[in-house]
Amino acid sequence: MIRKLLTAGLLALFVLFVYIDFGVGVETAIVLVLGFLAILWEPAGYFALTTLGFFLVYRSVGGFVGLFTLIFAIQYIESVYLTKRNAPAEHYYVLFAGTLLAVPVYYFAYLLSLYVPSFVNTAVASVFIALLYVLFYIIVKR
Repeated sequence: MIRKLLTAGLLALFVLFVYIDFGVGVETAIVLVLGFLAILWEPAGYFALTTLGFFLVYRSVGGFVGLFTLIFAIQYIESVYLTKRNAPAEHYYVLFAGTLLAVPVYYFAYLLSLYVPSFVNTAVASVFIALLYVLFYIIVKR
Protein backbone atom coordinates (compact mmCIF):
# COMPACT_ATOMS: atom_id res chain seq x y z
CA MET A 1 0.00 0.00 0.00
CA ILE A 2 2.77 2.45 0.98
CA ARG A 3 4.67 1.63 -2.22
CA LYS A 4 1.66 2.48 -4.37
CA LEU A 5 1.19 5.76 -2.50
CA LEU A 6 4.86 6.54 -3.02
CA THR A 7 4.49 5.91 -6.75
CA ALA A 8 1.39 8.12 -6.85
CA GLY A 9 3.24 10.91 -5.04
CA LEU A 10 6.16 10.66 -7.45
CA LEU A 11 3.70 10.73 -10.35
CA ALA A 12 2.23 13.97 -8.98
CA LEU A 13 5.70 15.53 -8.70
CA PHE A 14 6.61 14.28 -12.18
CA VAL A 15 3.44 15.81 -13.68
CA LEU A 16 3.97 19.08 -11.80
CA PHE A 17 7.56 19.52 -12.94
CA VAL A 18 6.79 18.58 -16.55
CA TYR A 19 4.02 21.18 -16.49
CA ILE A 20 6.38 23.78 -15.01
CA ASP A 21 8.94 23.04 -17.75
CA PHE A 22 6.71 22.90 -20.80
CA GLY A 23 3.30 24.28 -19.83
CA VAL A 24 0.28 22.97 -21.69
CA GLY A 25 1.42 21.69 -25.05
CA VAL A 26 2.50 18.83 -27.23
CA GLU A 27 5.70 18.12 -25.28
CA THR A 28 3.78 17.75 -22.05
CA ALA A 29 1.20 15.47 -23.64
CA ILE A 30 3.80 13.19 -25.23
CA VAL A 31 5.90 12.82 -22.07
CA LEU A 32 2.93 12.30 -19.75
CA VAL A 33 1.16 9.80 -22.01
CA LEU A 34 4.34 7.74 -22.24
CA GLY A 35 4.78 8.10 -18.47
CA PHE A 36 1.25 6.86 -17.80
CA LEU A 37 1.75 3.98 -20.23
CA ALA A 38 4.76 2.88 -18.16
CA ILE A 39 2.30 1.38 -15.70
CA LEU A 40 1.09 -1.04 -18.38
CA TRP A 41 4.13 -1.43 -20.65
CA GLU A 42 7.69 -1.16 -19.32
CA PRO A 43 9.44 0.15 -22.47
CA ALA A 44 7.07 3.15 -22.51
CA GLY A 45 8.78 4.40 -19.36
CA TYR A 46 12.16 4.34 -21.03
CA PHE A 47 10.68 6.11 -24.06
CA ALA A 48 9.23 8.71 -21.69
CA LEU A 49 12.64 9.32 -20.09
CA THR A 50 14.33 9.56 -23.48
CA THR A 51 11.68 11.92 -24.81
CA LEU A 52 11.81 14.05 -21.68
CA GLY A 53 15.59 14.33 -21.93
CA PHE A 54 15.33 15.29 -25.59
CA PHE A 55 12.71 17.96 -24.91
CA LEU A 56 14.67 19.38 -21.97
CA VAL A 57 17.75 19.80 -24.16
CA TYR A 58 15.73 21.02 -27.15
CA ARG A 59 13.87 23.66 -25.12
CA SER A 60 17.07 24.55 -23.17
CA VAL A 61 15.43 23.87 -19.83
CA GLY A 62 18.16 23.64 -17.26
CA GLY A 63 18.96 24.56 -13.73
CA PHE A 64 17.36 22.95 -10.76
CA VAL A 65 13.93 22.80 -12.38
CA GLY A 66 15.20 20.71 -15.28
CA LEU A 67 17.34 18.62 -12.96
CA PHE A 68 14.51 17.85 -10.58
CA THR A 69 12.17 17.13 -13.48
CA LEU A 70 14.58 14.43 -14.62
CA ILE A 71 15.09 13.16 -11.07
CA PHE A 72 11.37 12.83 -10.41
CA ALA A 73 10.82 11.23 -13.81
CA ILE A 74 13.44 8.56 -13.11
CA GLN A 75 12.10 8.00 -9.60
CA TYR A 76 8.54 7.64 -10.86
CA ILE A 77 9.38 5.25 -13.72
CA GLU A 78 11.60 3.08 -11.55
CA SER A 79 9.17 3.07 -8.62
CA VAL A 80 6.50 1.74 -10.98
CA TYR A 81 8.80 -1.13 -11.91
CA LEU A 82 9.85 -1.76 -8.30
CA THR A 83 6.21 -1.84 -7.19
CA LYS A 84 5.35 -4.35 -9.91
CA ARG A 85 8.16 -6.63 -8.77
CA ASN A 86 7.37 -6.26 -5.04
CA ALA A 87 10.92 -5.09 -4.43
CA PRO A 88 12.17 -4.72 -0.86
CA ALA A 89 12.41 -1.28 0.72
CA GLU A 90 16.20 -1.23 0.27
CA HIS A 91 15.73 -0.95 -3.49
CA TYR A 92 13.69 2.21 -3.00
CA TYR A 93 16.43 3.65 -0.79
CA VAL A 94 19.00 2.97 -3.50
CA LEU A 95 16.70 4.58 -6.05
CA PHE A 96 16.37 7.79 -4.05
CA ALA A 97 20.05 7.95 -3.11
CA GLY A 98 21.19 7.27 -6.66
CA THR A 99 18.96 9.87 -8.26
CA LEU A 100 19.62 12.52 -5.64
CA LEU A 101 23.33 12.16 -6.35
CA ALA A 102 22.54 14.10 -9.51
CA VAL A 103 22.47 17.30 -7.44
CA PRO A 104 26.21 17.29 -6.59
CA VAL A 105 26.91 16.20 -10.16
CA TYR A 106 24.95 19.23 -11.33
CA TYR A 107 27.11 21.47 -9.15
CA PHE A 108 30.23 19.83 -10.61
CA ALA A 109 28.97 20.40 -14.16
CA TYR A 110 28.08 23.97 -13.24
CA LEU A 111 31.63 24.58 -12.02
CA LEU A 112 32.94 23.09 -15.25
CA SER A 113 30.72 25.44 -17.24
CA LEU A 114 32.64 28.38 -15.84
CA TYR A 115 35.73 27.16 -17.68
CA VAL A 116 34.40 25.37 -20.77
CA PRO A 117 31.71 26.15 -23.36
CA SER A 118 28.09 25.55 -22.34
CA PHE A 119 27.52 22.68 -24.79
CA VAL A 120 30.24 20.69 -23.06
CA ASN A 121 28.52 21.41 -19.74
CA THR A 122 25.24 19.95 -21.02
CA ALA A 123 27.03 16.91 -22.42
CA VAL A 124 28.89 16.28 -19.17
CA ALA A 125 25.70 16.62 -17.10
CA SER A 126 23.83 14.27 -19.44
CA VAL A 127 26.58 11.66 -19.30
CA PHE A 128 26.74 11.82 -15.50
CA ILE A 129 22.97 11.46 -15.11
CA ALA A 130 22.95 8.52 -17.53
CA LEU A 131 25.81 6.88 -15.62
CA LEU A 132 23.97 7.34 -12.31
CA TYR A 133 20.91 5.72 -13.83
CA VAL A 134 22.92 2.77 -15.17
CA LEU A 135 24.63 2.38 -11.79
CA PHE A 136 21.23 2.26 -10.08
CA TYR A 137 19.95 -0.26 -12.60
CA ILE A 138 22.97 -2.54 -12.06
CA ILE A 139 22.65 -2.34 -8.26
CA VAL A 140 18.94 -3.18 -8.31
CA LYS A 141 19.41 -6.10 -10.71
CA ARG A 142 21.74 -7.84 -8.22
